[in-house]
Amino acid sequence: MGILGQLIILIVVAFIMGRIGQKLGFAEVVGQLIAGIIIGPALLHWVTTGETVSFLSELGVLLLMFTAGLETDIGQLKRNLNGATLTAIMGVVIPLILFTVVALVLGYQFNISIFWGIVFAATSISITISVLGESGQLGSQVGAVVLGAAVLDDMLALLLVGAYVLVFGGQGLSLSTLLPIVVFILGLVADRLPNSGKILKFANLLGTWTLFPIFFGSIGLHISLNGLQKTWPLIIVLTVLAVATKYYGAQWGARLAKLDKPAARAVGAGMVSRGEMALVVAQIGLSADLIAKNIFGDMVFVIIISTIIAPLLLRPLLKRI
Repeated sequence: MGILGQLIILIVVAFIMGRIGQKLGFAEVVGQLIAGIIIGPALLHWVTTGETVSFLSELGVLLLMFTAGLETDIGQLKRNLNGATLTAIMGVVIPLILFTVVALVLGYQFNISIFWGIVFAATSISITISVLGESGQLGSQVGAVVLGAAVLDDMLALLLVGAYVLVFGGQGLSLSTLLPIVVFILGLVADRLPNSGKILKFANLLGTWTLFPIFFGSIGLHISLNGLQKTWPLIIVLTVLAVATKYYGAQWGARLAKLDKPAARAVGAGMVSRGEMALVVAQIGLSADLIAKNIFGDMVFVIIISTIIAPLLLRPLLKRI
């Protein structure tokens, strides 16, 4: 099947599964992620990853970040900067330490173990943005803290990769890893323009019918079931750690910033998703021979599972606020 046919299948199935996910009470993004697993290499083999799908999914990330910037209340963001900072720091430090320890226990060298921690220190802002926007919470206190913390979290993860490269060597950062944050800031600036409402409407229309289903669906395309019977215990352990370290780490940071318990729990859930940033960091590790191919596959599995779990945790918590 040609690339155009694969793209049409990806968009249509992701769109339909997203609607089914909403009907079942889940976030739309959960259905779109599952769509990628169903039609991808894991099950039906209808769609595969490639340069075109990867390029369009990256455009989807950028458009999602831009629309998030347009919808974000800058005043609310400034008022909750302290909460966002503490949430980001705790949400990075806890997984960085615990995943490093786990890798050391599994027998990996110190430098490789640290890189494990860096991979799972990253947060996916795009997944959480989708759920916050769907729930009408982008302009709320929780939305402001999560957005600010996720941006700072990604910056910290990139700084950690840069510091790692300086200390241990290896392949490092590229401009493309910084683009999502830059585009988010551009969205904040564009919100001040007279026609920002029309820009937002057009961006959401374009994203909803093309780029967003491609991006969220393409994450599921990274799933492969080959060799799963041998590594599923490790995947389960890493998934539990991935969810718990972000959920509790970010939640503790939010509580230190004086957020009440329901809001802090929602913030913690909002930081669980790893998504594209963790995939980028893991890919850097694979390219630099810091992560073996089989371990990279397990990490991708954990990243995607945590990405699916995050909106399932976040949506009911948002309803309690």
